[in-house]
Amino acid sequence: MSDRSLPRLLQTPAVILLLIWMLVPLSMTLFFSFIRYVLNSLNRPEWTSPSLSNWRGFGNYEFVLKSKDFLFAIQNSLLIVGCILFFTVIFGILIAVLINKSFPGQGIVRVLLISPFFVMPAVNAVLWINMILDPVLGLNGLAVGAINDIIASLQNAPIVGGFFSLWPEFEPISFRATQTSAYAVIIMVTWQWTPFAVLIFMTSLQSEDQQQKEAAILDGASTWSMFRFLTLPHLGRPVAIVVMIQAIFHLSLYAEIEIVSRGNGNKNLPYLIGEFATNNIGAASATGIFAVILANIVAIFLLRMVGKTLME
Repeated sequence: MSDRSLPRLLQTPAVILLLIWMLVPLSMTLFFSFIRYVLNSLNRPEWTSPSLSNWRGFGNYEFVLKSKDFLFAIQNSLLIVGCILFFTVIFGILIAVLINKSFPGQGIVRVLLISPFFVMPAVNAVLWINMILDPVLGLNGLAVGAINDIIASLQNAPIVGGFFSLWPEFEPISFRATQTSAYAVIIMVTWQWTPFAVLIFMTSLQSEDQQQKEAAILDGASTWSMFRFLTLPHLGRPVAIVVMIQAIFHLSLYAEIEIVSRGNGNKNLPYLIGEFATNNIGAASATGIFAVILANIVAIFLLRMVGKTLME
């Protein structure tokens, strides 16, 4: 046996197991997407059996495409993922640069910054929507109420009272509403995943060339110039990797949307799959195939971006 054959032979069981682990669920989903598989149907009981006799062709895909929530779910998925990536990268870079320098209690601060990443998604959503974003009992309502009280007290002031008397009474934002529930998901997921970006960026900053920065200081470069022309180019690869990894995870968000709005005006493809799966397995499977296609399109785009960054 050659030297190359033995490693390949030893890797074969793991490769076969991985293929089975990946191909069997995907093949079943693909098969279910082409048949009429309805769980509850009094008129056609045979629809409940996943067999070739209930072959429907592309009927499930046509049904999903004509669904009123399909295009909205795609748009909402891209909106949520794009906003989360934007804010986590911005906040991650700023926080990583801020805590990269030595200061008293640096270790404790780093642990506290990373800790939100270990909170379970469902727990994260419950804490944010009830304790922070709730317009009555949360910090959102308390903060708006305190601002209204301050304005009311200033309306009786002798000099500035006339100015503050023109101010309207502020109302707290209801993040469970149709128009704002997506923003609540963006806020809570950004809070949870920013520590991940901070950890990656902070690790990368440890390897930044300090001699270049010292030379830039001697040449009279400002702090902004060093950040723009030295630090940001150095963080190009970590940014690309953070964007790619987070995009894969955020395309499958479900718990946050379920807890915040129950899908009321705020759905993505995984949530739409969950709605179809309660009865119509065929439509849910077709939506799952669409989700796989969307994830692959995003992944190809991000891999190209990562590859281009790594080659620079």
